[in-house]
Amino acid sequence: MAVQTQLVRDQHLVPQWHLRNFADVSGDLWRYMQDRPVKRSRPKGECWELDFYEYELNGKKTNNKYENWLGRIENDAAAILQSLLNHSQLLGQRNATIWAAYVASLFIRSQKYRMQVSAAMTKKFKEQTQSRDFVRDLQHDLLKKGELVFAEDLEKDIERLRTNMENSPSFYHVVGLQRLTASLGEALMSKTWHILQAPPGTCFLTSDCPVMTAEFVDNQAMPGAGFGKERTAIMLPVSPQHLFVAASPLSRWKSVLEPRHVHSMNLLTVRFAHKRVYAPMNSLDIKALVDVEINTILFGKNAFLPQNQN
Repeated sequence: MAVQTQLVRDQHLVPQWHLRNFADVSGDLWRYMQDRPVKRSRPKGECWELDFYEYELNGKKTNNKYENWLGRIENDAAAILQSLLNHSQLLGQRNATIWAAYVASLFIRSQKYRMQVSAAMTKKFKEQTQSRDFVRDLQHDLLKKGELVFAEDLEKDIERLRTNMENSPSFYHVVGLQRLTASLGEALMSKTWHILQAPPGTCFLTSDCPVMTAEFVDNQAMPGAGFGKERTAIMLPVSPQHLFVAASPLSRWKSVLEPRHVHSMNLLTVRFAHKRVYAPMNSLDIKALVDVEINTILFGKNAFLPQNQN
């Protein structure tokens, strides 16, 4: 008799090992939310959602397909973290590809991405596919490839897909995870990587949407630029002392940031955050920053606009 595997239902959006990097000496971290008391918590209890990467389509279930795929990426990334911190430019092709996939997937898999990008794209897909021209153009493209498909059949297939997307909020998001991770991973691989350090007395924060971007033009940073733009820097805090940056080979970064630049990075972290910010300490300054600035960068509205995508 075959043994049935227990499915994982509590699915993390940010891996536990990543959050543990931001815990204090007792293994706890401090969670900040807008207009709520600061709470001491454990990494295991943070950044997870029930069945976040699951959906059912035509009677078939995903059965942890995406959860297992993401788990492999997480484990591979955790294994090379120390090498990255010590030698970000000497990882080798295989390990660099692993880390690029991790950073890309960490951005795509967030609840914020699902709510602010996938929902908007579902609406856009509905508007586009309701046009008769869409069906006609699709039929013509298929014909050029040697496939003759009747317009009525295409309309039925499109309607089924549209219904699935609308009835299952996770559908559009989850089915695009692997494709988008590969695409954004390629953009990361085209950039130069740095590990920046926070000076004594300062630290980096992290959040439930920890990957950030900004395009640097004339000493001005414009948050929410597409990964593929040449002057876009992609940033991820990996510990209170370390910040990963992938940026243009032409840009220069100091290995140890000044305190004011650490503050700027933390401000960006809070603005990118969806609902939660994490730190290894309880701080009134962090609390005040979160109450005012959290989630002020909105995907599809003032960041990651269609013309800014890679």
